[in-house]
Amino acid sequence: MPTITLAHGEDFEGWRRAARALAKAGVRPDEVVWRWEGGGEPSGLGEPAGTGFSVPRQFLEMAQTVIRHASPDRFGRLYTLLCRLKDQPRLIDDRSDPLVRTVEDMALEVRARDWGGGDAGAALAALKDEAAGCTRCHLYRRASRTVFSDGPASARLMLVGEQPGDQEDLAGRPFVGPAGQLLDRALAEAGIDRARAYVTNAVKHFKFEPRGSRRIHQKPEAREIAACRWWLSQERALIRPAVTVALGATAAQSLLGRTVTIGRTRGMPVTLEDGGECWVTVHPSFLLRIDDRDRAEAEFTRFVADLKRARERTEAME
Repeated sequence: MPTITLAHGEDFEGWRRAARALAKAGVRPDEVVWRWEGGGEPSGLGEPAGTGFSVPRQFLEMAQTVIRHASPDRFGRLYTLLCRLKDQPRLIDDRSDPLVRTVEDMALEVRARDWGGGDAGAALAALKDEAAGCTRCHLYRRASRTVFSDGPASARLMLVGEQPGDQEDLAGRPFVGPAGQLLDRALAEAGIDRARAYVTNAVKHFKFEPRGSRRIHQKPEAREIAACRWWLSQERALIRPAVTVALGATAAQSLLGRTVTIGRTRGMPVTLEDGGECWVTVHPSFLLRIDDRDRAEAEFTRFVADLKRARERTEAME
């Protein structure tokens, strides 16, 4: 049974070298003992023969953070996940997997500790600054900027949309275009002060197809939603809203971790993994696409009723 002794409790490079060699040699996680403090370089492993392998960059980023967690089994958990990712690289995006969820939560705990030292407002500002340089998926290459969020860290109500549109991409703020103006009107009729709510999107970069001088919105794919779920999870860990409104199917998929049919989910509370309550409704852009005036007015009234219900639930929890 290999015993790996690392230089100290946050020796990421030592862990990475040892884990890579062990995984290439086919050593099972339950066969490894991890130790640290005063050990120096891992020894007795060598460089096994055979082809190398790669794992998602987001795992390595996460591992660098988790190494600083206080849990004594952090090295073993990371090595177990590494071994699984060797054969299933897309597993990193599956937050329904217990190990992936545990490791992500460990990373969130460390980052929440780092950001602001317990000051949620400072932590949120630091999170926004970090997200400005996000390259977790390819969408950053064409978008003008990361469009993060509006609203205070103390918000009890969170609104999650799909992704920024053309005007949001240019302004750097969510929901400022036509859909945002309709949302503002609906919020006002529902008795919700937007300034007190936290407004964000499931995907933080604008995905579009150029048509001449115009940029036409494209629906995010599952892998893009999964990549950006990292940011939404951290937002939720900092804000800890009592109630969250998923505006549309993309937002619902990001929050619930599965494909959602609005018609089947709308009007009923769903408990999220972190214990928060989620209500699913349509995205404001859906209302803008309705040509029939009477139907548009009826759907807007229904949308306002959904928002009002979320407000009432939020107030009931205060």
